Amino acid sequence: MLVRSHRRVLAAAVGVLLSVGVAVPASAAPASPEPTRSAQRLLALQGLMAVLNARSASVPNSVTGWYVDPASNSVVVSTTDDAAARSFAAGQRNVRIEHVNSRPRLLADLRGGDTITTSVGGRCSVGFNAISGRTRYVITAGHCTKLGGTWSGPDGTAIGPVAKSTFPGHDFGLVEVTSKAWEQTHDVESDNGYLNVAGDAPAAVGDQVCLSGSTTGYHCGQVETVGETVNYGDGDVVNGLTGTNICAEAGDSGGSIMSGAQAQGTLSGGSGGCLLGGKTYYQPIQEVLSTYGLTLLTGPPTADER
Repeated sequence: MLVRSHRRVLAAAVGVLLSVGVAVPASAAPASPEPTRSAQRLLALQGLMAVLNARSASVPNSVTGWYVDPASNSVVVSTTDDAAARSFAAGQRNVRIEHVNSRPRLLADLRGGDTITTSVGGRCSVGFNAISGRTRYVITAGHCTKLGGTWSGPDGTAIGPVAKSTFPGHDFGLVEVTSKAWEQTHDVESDNGYLNVAGDAPAAVGDQVCLSGSTTGYHCGQVETVGETVNYGDGDVVNGLTGTNICAEAGDSGGSIMSGAQAQGTLSGGSGGCLLGGKTYYQPIQEVLSTYGLTLLTGPPTADER
């Protein structure tokens, strides 16, 4: 009886061993080809990303970005101009064009017309962005930079210190952009979005010019005088200003004066205010650029500026 019992136990044990022996471990199972193909497709898409990244220096502004989309086995190129995107990605397979209605922008940009304030008290406006070598500057009014201190942008983030100031005699100055939090642009705030600064060709008497200021916003008028000397009182006499019939208010000083896509200068001062119509004067930009050896940041004009 004991023998039969042992035999039954032995037979059961052998059965278990046999059943275990015929089970194929997962590690020994033949690999599915799908993960391999997925890895190969992803590698190919990453290679395509590298090709497009290498073209970044020549990417048009209308192409707003590109990314790998494994679900569609493609690199998606987002754009406001489909034809420009196709040209940008020319010669590459597995590219999918995605149309978007607007292009992204940095959220800490410096634009003409933006508010700037100084640590020693005072508020003015950004005129234009410029560079000298690798040094970045904001051009504004000299009677603003004469206040000194560290200047900050619309959100209170520091831009940098005053670098140059000329006032009276002339009315222009520079704030050095030392903070990496700020990105310079060639844009000016307007009532229809942003205007690209394309150059600095001067306007003549009778031409339309527009002010972008942090107090009164964007509005237009005409050039009335060129090369005017203005006495602001208390010895503050400024030569070579351009007179306009644009109105302005306190805080607009240093703001951008534009004629179409052409930078004209920075607001110096005026009289009357916007309730009474007013008259204003601006410091021509060409003198600022030549005096300080600056390069104005420019870009192609937008469609409505051509």
